[in-house]
Amino acid sequence: MLLTDRPEGESAQRLASYGSLVEIEGELDLALAAVVDDPLGFDLFVMDCDAFGGMAGAHRAVSALVAAEARMRVMLVSRDFDVPAYPMGRRTAVCLPDPVSEAGFRRGYDHVLRDRVAMTLM
Repeated sequence: MLLTDRPEGESAQRLASYGSLVEIEGELDLALAAVVDDPLGFDLFVMDCDAFGGMAGAHRAVSALVAAEARMRVMLVSRDFDVPAYPMGRRTAVCLPDPVSEAGFRRGYDHVLRDRVAMTLM
């Protein structure tokens, strides 16, 4: 799930170029509801934070996901972040400054999904 106000923006293009199936939502509450209500679950929640309250909006989104016991990886992109953060905990978000280079975004993507088990639907 990508929460963004730029459906054709860099985050969407980059995720698609990595082979991700990207569902894009432009409203915070709808994105969170979709993630929480999806029976198969999403592997990754990416949020372009600036249009949704910056770090405060990111905190609200992550808190809602934790409260709903959603078990997915989270990547946040915002101009509020000075430097990238690649935490080791699975329940902590990768945080990337905006703008972020292609290499930096890819590093965040690879890091956040580092221990993901690939699933194949038959």
